[in-house]
Amino acid sequence: MPENIIPLLVPFFIAGIVAEAIVAKRRKHRVYNTSTMVSDLGTGIASQVVEIFLKVLVVLVYAWIYEHWRLVTFADDSPWPWLIAFVGIDLGFYWWHRFSHVVNVMWGVHVVHHHSEDFNLSVALRQPAFELATAIWFYAPLALLGVPAVVWVTMYALNLFFQFWVHTELVGRLGPLEGIINTPSAHRVHHGINPKYLDKNYGGIFVLWDRIFGTYQREEEPVVFGVTKPLHNFNPVWANFEYFAQLAKQARGFRTWRDKLAVWWAHPGWQPAEMGPSPPVPDVSPSTYRKYAPELPRPLRRYVWLHFWLAFIGSGAVMSLAPTVSPVAMILPGLVVLATLAALAGLAEKKPWAYPLDVARQLATIALLAFHGLSALSFAPAAGLLAVVTFVFAALHARFRPRAALAAA
Repeated sequence: MPENIIPLLVPFFIAGIVAEAIVAKRRKHRVYNTSTMVSDLGTGIASQVVEIFLKVLVVLVYAWIYEHWRLVTFADDSPWPWLIAFVGIDLGFYWWHRFSHVVNVMWGVHVVHHHSEDFNLSVALRQPAFELATAIWFYAPLALLGVPAVVWVTMYALNLFFQFWVHTELVGRLGPLEGIINTPSAHRVHHGINPKYLDKNYGGIFVLWDRIFGTYQREEEPVVFGVTKPLHNFNPVWANFEYFAQLAKQARGFRTWRDKLAVWWAHPGWQPAEMGPSPPVPDVSPSTYRKYAPELPRPLRRYVWLHFWLAFIGSGAVMSLAPTVSPVAMILPGLVVLATLAALAGLAEKKPWAYPLDVARQLATIALLAFHGLSALSFAPAAGLLAVVTFVFAALHARFRPRAALAAA
């Protein structure tokens, strides 16, 4: 299976986030909130964990189409598959992206990327867990055109990598580039919930597609970021299911089976004709919009922040195991990573269930380290690693006392 190069790009992502935070601080412009950033990056980690399993199926589907149905075969050293993939992936992304905003079942997957009410480089990493399941059908035509799976996977990752830099408030309009390539200004519009900005600027690398197909909107008024029905939840696991739960609740409330089925394929905000027209999207402005930002005691905020970076390192170790072991062997480590992200998000929202889950996932982490460490390393290094991790967990707990901080919050 082609290698996922996104983890290899993580150092560039982190460097960009640090640089943006430094520049923002110098400009006295706050773009990062600790809890929101933990949620955004945690959602990205969750998507990479799920992708360990999902990507196998998606690449197999793409490879099968290439092997059995391709219309063209290029020489191994031909540049044409790369050129076709460069243009075709961006065009496929435009149409996948556009459908993902106007078809409820696809919006339920993609909405995860739009939940954040901040707009910064960490939001670029807030990716849906099940995106490949909907996107593959927009890229499958490339297999018919003779683009091998390895070329598709590589160019798809590079297309997403380009889009990283456009998630920032610190870069203004870029003159003649606007309306041709995707820029921070164009993408701020795309993330806006101002009525005039909804369903605009779908392009990945080129917003020229938006010019051609009539979905381009210039940035004019200040942008309010998020979704029209805010999530008000930092949990990266729940974020991937919340909209589907919302659709199921709507469907149960409709009278006819036709409407119960239609809502899944309708435009977000649709409702049966008997209920009258959908209410208009309210106008918003940065001065009146209130973001979801629960206040945290400083000890709890620091505890969550430090544990998140430990989880970030740990998830990298988990993903590095993926190419060397079977998908079944990745289930438990993957579940521990997801439980960790859910626990930290719960702590950031002062949820009563978060502390027991946090203790349980730390014990599970130690148990997994003991099992895998002793099987992969000699006794002394494995025991040393286990002792260090156990000590760090205990020290952070003793220093910040998360249970007491939760009780006092």
